[in-house]
This record gives sequence, C-alpha cells and structure tokens, in this order.
Amino acid sequence: MQNSRIMGRLKNIGSTFSRYQTSKGFGVHSPFAFSFILNVLDEKYGYYSYDSLQLLRTTVTSRTRYEQGYKPRVIPLSEAAAMFRVANYYNPSVFLSIGGSYGVAVASLLMVSRRSRVVLYDTAIKENVTAQEILANYGSRISDTATLQGAIDSYDSIAGEENRFVVINNIADSDVDVANRLVDNLVKQQGVLVLRNIGTSRVAAALWKRCKEGMKYGMTFSNGKMAFVILNPKLPRQDFSIWL
Repeated sequence: MQNSRIMGRLKNIGSTFSRYQTSKGFGVHSPFAFSFILNVLDEKYGYYSYDSLQLLRTTVTSRTRYEQGYKPRVIPLSEAAAMFRVANYYNPSVFLSIGGSYGVAVASLLMVSRRSRVVLYDTAIKENVTAQEILANYGSRISDTATLQGAIDSYDSIAGEENRFVVINNIADSDVDVANRLVDNLVKQQGVLVLRNIGTSRVAAALWKRCKEGMKYGMTFSNGKMAFVILNPKLPRQDFSIWL
C-alpha cells in the first residue's frame, strides 16, 4: 500500500507541467472543456464561502485533536472550493453525498443556495461531535440515511428527472457492491459525479477506473486526487488531467 502511494505521488509530480498547461487551456480544443476549466475549475474569483469553509476545517481539526485525540482527514480547502464552484455552476436542487469529510464537504455543497438539499450517507459523522454541530446548522436541508442503498433510493425519489449531482468522498469495503452499481447507473445518465481520494484509497481508485471504463460519453477532469465527471450525451468522451 505504501509503495503504491509513493508511485502515485511520483506519477503526479511527473505530470505536473502538462496538468498546469491544461489548467490554463493550452491544447484544449473542446469549447465546453475550455470554458469549464478556465471559468469554473480554475476560476480566481474569491467566493464568500472560502473563508467559511476554511473556518470549518480549522474548527473540526483543532477540536477533534483536543477532544478526541486524533487528527481528522478533512477535505483540503482547494478541493472544497473546487467542489463549491462546480456545484455553483450546475446549482442542482438536491445532492447525494456519500461521506461528508466531517461536514465540510457537505457544507461546500449547501453553501451554494439556501434552497438546495443533501441526501447524506456517512457513518463517520456520527462519531464526531463537531461534524454533527456543523451539519445541525443546516437543519432539515440534510436527509441523513442509515444505508448507502437507502441514500441512493431517497436521492432518486427526490431528484426525479433532474440531472444527477453525486459526490463520493469515501466508500467502506462493505459498500463496494452498491457503489459499483451506483457508478454503473450514473454513467448512463446526465449530470455530475465527483470522486475524491482516488490517489490514496484503493476503493476510490477502483471506482474511478470503473467510471472511466463504463463511460460512453462525457468528460473527466482530474488532478490525480480528485475527479469531476461531467456526464452529458452531447459531449464527446474525453479525459483531462488538470491542476487544482
């Protein structure tokens, strides 16, 4: 496991220059991809949410260290900000979040609009008081579910015909089969899939590979740690390696 992580980091370092060029639009011929990269993924405008997200990260980290004696793996601000920008661009009425990164990843979605909702499946949040307090601030806008399949069913019922917006922060080994079916279904639909921890989690990496292999249309944008999958039948099948 350690060797695979080292190799993954070396691969990312080796592709740094090409990812940087792509992130500036060089060599990107698709009008959609060019606009999405420059105006969404690489947008420099300082959204109001960034300071709030950083404060949440700091609060979760410091309180968990003090009260529970360990350092939580909270989503980096760069990833939370990127997720906010993509969510802001598509602005769906409801999200499906699998894992919540101690509430910070969920907050990055809900900060987009006061009308948006999240269907959440995350067992780790139940073990962290600070994360619970963060999510409590959003009240009825979060539907917490006991199982992954229950979350998917609830989300499908609420979303209806709306394009999907699904975030997979982390997946337990016991949920792999259900997650595989979710990905298989998503790549046949229209919407957005966000995959995190693809460079450090064996399960996430396998889902990322499955997603790309199953796609017949649409584009992916990834920095080797996080991936944004844009599923649209009008888009040709392309993958872009970017800098976030």
